[in-house]
Amino acid sequence: MQKSALPPALQPYPLSYRTQPGRQPKLSRRLPALGTLLLKAALAAALVMLTVAPPAILGGTYFFFQLSERILPGTQVGDTNLGGKTQYQAAVELNRRWNMQGEIVVGVVAAREIRTWQFSAAELGLHLDPLKTAEIAYVQGRQGGVLAEIDHIIKATLLGWPLKPVVSFEASPALSSLEALSAQIDRPAKDVSLLFDGNDLVSVPGEPGYSLDIEKAMRILSADPGGVLLAGYLPLQLQPVAPRVSDVSRAMEEARRLLASPLIIRGYDPITDEHFEWQIQREVIASWLVITTKDGELEAGIDQNRVEQYLASLSDSIGPDRWIDAQKYREKLAEAVQQADSFDLILNHKATTYVVRPGDSLTNIGWKLGIPYWKLLEANPGLNADKLLAGQELAVPSKDELLPLPVISDKRIVISIGQQRLWAYRDGKLLKEHIISTGIDRSPTQPGVFQVQTHEINAYASVWDLYMPHFIGIYEAWPGFLNGIHGLPTLSNGQRLWANILGKPASYGCIILDLDAADWLYNWAENGVVVEIKP
Repeated sequence: MQKSALPPALQPYPLSYRTQPGRQPKLSRRLPALGTLLLKAALAAALVMLTVAPPAILGGTYFFFQLSERILPGTQVGDTNLGGKTQYQAAVELNRRWNMQGEIVVGVVAAREIRTWQFSAAELGLHLDPLKTAEIAYVQGRQGGVLAEIDHIIKATLLGWPLKPVVSFEASPALSSLEALSAQIDRPAKDVSLLFDGNDLVSVPGEPGYSLDIEKAMRILSADPGGVLLAGYLPLQLQPVAPRVSDVSRAMEEARRLLASPLIIRGYDPITDEHFEWQIQREVIASWLVITTKDGELEAGIDQNRVEQYLASLSDSIGPDRWIDAQKYREKLAEAVQQADSFDLILNHKATTYVVRPGDSLTNIGWKLGIPYWKLLEANPGLNADKLLAGQELAVPSKDELLPLPVISDKRIVISIGQQRLWAYRDGKLLKEHIISTGIDRSPTQPGVFQVQTHEINAYASVWDLYMPHFIGIYEAWPGFLNGIHGLPTLSNGQRLWANILGKPASYGCIILDLDAADWLYNWAENGVVVEIKP
């Protein structure tokens, strides 16, 4: 019979997870009520009398149970007495007592104390089949003829007749309940660790842990679901969990080597040309140390997550508009510690905003901020550049966007539009100074901090029919069009331009050098060198 076809009184009790920490296991069921005991005693006495009564009385008792189709006296499932009930009555009682009200106490000894939790039968996947169990109860004592059945009635009434119920086990809810319980019980093992104490490293012993043996509990439930249900108790066991790492002698030697040399982090801001330096103390490096296993051997290493957290904390010391890409540098810094080497990183700049002032245009805003006009348009979709309003707030992209290549930090080119000069520096020392020509008023050179991005031995500008020797591309005046540094240009007819006017604005935006200076700079400044153009 399908469960859905059961009468309401026999429907399974709905599953609802609940635990009650601290309750003690039910090692025995409650004694029957006093009224039930008196009834059984009276019935037993009556049946004893029947053993000496005339055969007619014995026969009448026998035929009463046969004709009424009731379960013989003394038949019981656990503490549930089914004697005198019809099969339907017995099934209703069995369903109420064991499926709807059945409770299982699970107990375990953890951390030298007994801990218990209480589950419903359904939460542990246990279900007593009330119809089949009632059917089995009905046939008990009805084999072997009249005399045998009367003998069964007398013995069952006096001694009781325990009946093993039909109980099924469903693994899924039991597994879910035990896994949830395991999360409360389990204690992970602690590996041996290293602690920086004063000026030296000391090892902190590990501690074993334990975990709930879910597999064994599932085997008990599967092997004898009826026994667990009737007992109302499921014993749990813990299995030990050993630390993964217990010996750090070799790792200790490596850790001391990592701490032997001081670590210096050098930061460089290519936009402002500022240098920063942080000397990392041994205590900090010690906090990054971890003990790991590799190919069955213990070794000391650097936890990159802790390194990343430390780098992120350095951002607080470099001002509100700058930051350190901690995720980018975490692996490289960890390697620098292991190689006892110094470490260099590039500082980043945040995107900002600008509040429009009376008389501002997008062109002069870009000039003041060192951001090309088109980059401001790109950062402010839908902006009408011809109708800027005083007080309007504009998004200003990070100046890092103007440095798309890895920065060459030991070289720098500085250009002054006002002085019409170019200076080349190496490690902060001036190497060369050259007279230049920048853009004329109607096509000016954009101030800002840019970068050498391309090299072309003799570039051609079709807009102006100019050949530009030793061309170094540094920024996009508009998308796809690079302005740069190059030597004195020529027209397609071979005519050389602007040789006599170096030192004054002459170009259409590029920076012009004489031919020898352009040749030298072309070979000296590789891609990635920063070019700072000042108004």
